[in-house]
Amino acid sequence: MADVVNSILYYCRKARRLPPRVLVRKGTRRLGIGITAKARKLQAVLFPTYISDRQLLGALDQRFESINAFLSHKTTRQQPHFFIDAQGRKEVVELISRRYPATIGQTVERADKICDHIFNLLGSGEVQLGEKIDWHADFKTGWRWEPNKYYRDIQFMDLDQPYDVKVPWGLSRCQHFVTLGKAYWYTGDEKYARDFIAQVSDWIEANPPQFGVNWRCTMDVAIRAVNWIWGHYFFKDSPSLTDDFRLKFFKSLLAHGRHIINNPSTGSGHSLEWSEVAGNHYLSDLAGLIYLGVMLPEFKEAERWLELGLRELFSEMRKQVYADGVDYEASISYHRLVAELCLSPILLCRLNHIPVPEDVMDKLERMLEFVMYYTKPDGTIPIMGDADNGRLHRLGTWDDAQREFFDHRYLLGMGAVLFDREDFAQAAGECCEEAVWLLGGGGIEVQSSKFKPPTSQSFPHGGLFIMRHDDLYLIISAMLNGKDGHGSHTHNDKLSFELYAHDKSFIVDPGNYVYTADYRWRNLFRSTAYHNTVVVDGEEQNRFDERNLFWIEHDAIPQVNHWVVEEEYDLFDGKHTGYERLIEPVTHRRQIYLNKLGGFWIIRDLLTGIGEHVFELYFHFAPLEVTFDEKMPLAVRTRCSRGTDLAVIPLRTEGVSVDIKRGWVSYSYGTRAEAPIVRYTKTAEVPTEFITVLFPVRQPTSVEEIRKIVTPMLNSISG
Repeated sequence: MADVVNSILYYCRKARRLPPRVLVRKGTRRLGIGITAKARKLQAVLFPTYISDRQLLGALDQRFESINAFLSHKTTRQQPHFFIDAQGRKEVVELISRRYPATIGQTVERADKICDHIFNLLGSGEVQLGEKIDWHADFKTGWRWEPNKYYRDIQFMDLDQPYDVKVPWGLSRCQHFVTLGKAYWYTGDEKYARDFIAQVSDWIEANPPQFGVNWRCTMDVAIRAVNWIWGHYFFKDSPSLTDDFRLKFFKSLLAHGRHIINNPSTGSGHSLEWSEVAGNHYLSDLAGLIYLGVMLPEFKEAERWLELGLRELFSEMRKQVYADGVDYEASISYHRLVAELCLSPILLCRLNHIPVPEDVMDKLERMLEFVMYYTKPDGTIPIMGDADNGRLHRLGTWDDAQREFFDHRYLLGMGAVLFDREDFAQAAGECCEEAVWLLGGGGIEVQSSKFKPPTSQSFPHGGLFIMRHDDLYLIISAMLNGKDGHGSHTHNDKLSFELYAHDKSFIVDPGNYVYTADYRWRNLFRSTAYHNTVVVDGEEQNRFDERNLFWIEHDAIPQVNHWVVEEEYDLFDGKHTGYERLIEPVTHRRQIYLNKLGGFWIIRDLLTGIGEHVFELYFHFAPLEVTFDEKMPLAVRTRCSRGTDLAVIPLRTEGVSVDIKRGWVSYSYGTRAEAPIVRYTKTAEVPTEFITVLFPVRQPTSVEEIRKIVTPMLNSISG
């Protein structure tokens, strides 16, 4: 009941922002959508929803006088082109064997587990799902949704229950079909084809169109369609595929296409016509429509799918991607998903000589430039904003399965070929297996010239500023709330940062962990105190309702005063308005100075306004040992067994206390690891400040020695 009330209040707030004529128009449209939805439900309840032979034949264009003619055509046609085909199989397998030999055994091992119905999904660990997969269950908790319930009537979220609908949705995306297909290409073993057939057949039987939880989220319907098409092309020439299987397979894809176009999504489960903004959910719908429209031209509806998919994809890229290439959802992990959702269908279009506007290609190139700059020296990413392991397709095999979700360099391997960018190729390194499956042999040709690491770069529209010098790296968040201020995947991370020095990440964003499975954890990980910034009086930068998990107030508006990149130093100077709403308002201004010659940072946090307040300055460390310094108790430092350490030294110590407490870091959805949090606290009247040195230590150096080095630099960030 509380969730219903929160939803009503959310839409009341939205309605208050709209002019009367717009509200009337949206209300009328919403009423029409509701009437249409009720009519469709009535039809689904009264009549079978599976597509009959007669209905399939009626959906085909006039070339086909019979279903047999259609099936025969599908097995012999030469066009449209897909990324993989039987003629190129030998070449691709040889390329993988030569460049990525270890992945072959790993792929086969994982495919064998899939055949045994062993899955590791969203932090579950390896779970054996039994001889018959239950496609309607959250196998992590045992919760099961009713298979025969009309999809719009399904309650997929209850914040007082620990289940997670992302589990059945993720499993039913069928992204594991690529692993089965690759194993089939490597070994020729028909057991992988037979398992693909068995799983698709079982899924179709267990999920009648429009019934069950796996039709509830259009995004997942679209992603499933894409991965079914990939699976089909891996197994297309297998003798195990019968006409009976092909018939129900193509019928189901027709049902998928119709469902997508009738149920456009916004990420919140509501019709696009009522929403003011769209996001990655809608882009997923469009990617699915483009795949279906290109690869199933035999259907009369395919032309409409493709036309709508392309028009809307190009339009949404212009809206959702800022001029500097940053996705507007304020999340680096979702930027990767959006890049895939744009890149993959565009590559499919280019493969089939379907034109793509020049400005769209330019946007795509800017998106990949952002990937290059935000990637840390060790190939990992900063986890800013939400991160839920979202992918369109999972074409690569990773030594460390979890690294798939925080290493985005394969995108640069594709971009290197698509845009003829040597810097992309160098930054991608050997992380290019996925590019092989999308681009063939050209996807792995990396230039041999010496790698030059990216330099410091700003993305002012996206609100991210990156300091780089050799193997020093720091990224600062001055992002607006995502989706034009609505929040969605935004965290309270204004003026927060991540820091990498020489050989490891030290200070990190703790990530995301879970969504609806436990709203308390969700709110902890998106809170201000779970970011590397200042908390005032225990308040949030942006207020949020603890039970409205994808909405946040637009209190903290960041402003960047200065961004300076020089040969000897970088300087960021910014502030936000999040605490100016307090009865005694406070403005938080942060200056971050990178001394490139000395290889260290100074951070100055200035708190101005009215009154006395409690200030807490947080530093979230990666899972490392952190202890107090023996000679200066307010200073802390890591104790790594090898390589670099980091010293954190306050230079303004009056009234300051420090504690080290247990925290958590989540590098992948559904998983967490213990990690230390360092918190500096003081109660003071404003104006006041913290000045902190972050000093990477590569050889024995005392705190006093560090203070002598950095003190002369303080004037560089004053003012």
